[in-house]
Amino acid sequence: MSAQPLPPVPTPEGPAGNKPSLAELQGVAHDLGTASPDLQAAAMRLLSAHSPESGRLRLVGRARKVSVSMPEDLTAAVQQRVGRGEFSQYVTEAVARQLELDLLGELAALLESEHGPVSDETLDEARRSWPDAR
Repeated sequence: MSAQPLPPVPTPEGPAGNKPSLAELQGVAHDLGTASPDLQAAAMRLLSAHSPESGRLRLVGRARKVSVSMPEDLTAAVQQRVGRGEFSQYVTEAVARQLELDLLGELAALLESEHGPVSDETLDEARRSWPDAR
């Protein structure tokens, strides 16, 4: 069994079930243009790491052999799940997912430091827009 690909990054849908319009996305890009240099840099790191076609972290380029120490039980569990030939791909995808989460965390922290915490009303609206995200 081989490792599953990373799922695409979810996008919010509007009230009619439509994805955000180009004008809405341009508004977000404009707002980012007026943000602090730290926020701009974090957003650019996050956006540049994603493939525009799939919304997933790019996993291309030359491979480099590295040595990583892992607990034996964890190594055995991965090998049992994916087989020996797919071990590196599985670990690569896990590291890519963690990097993506780290970058999102950095961006969220910068946004909160610049704009304050997200209000309960905004969180409720986001939960209604993404009911499957729970």
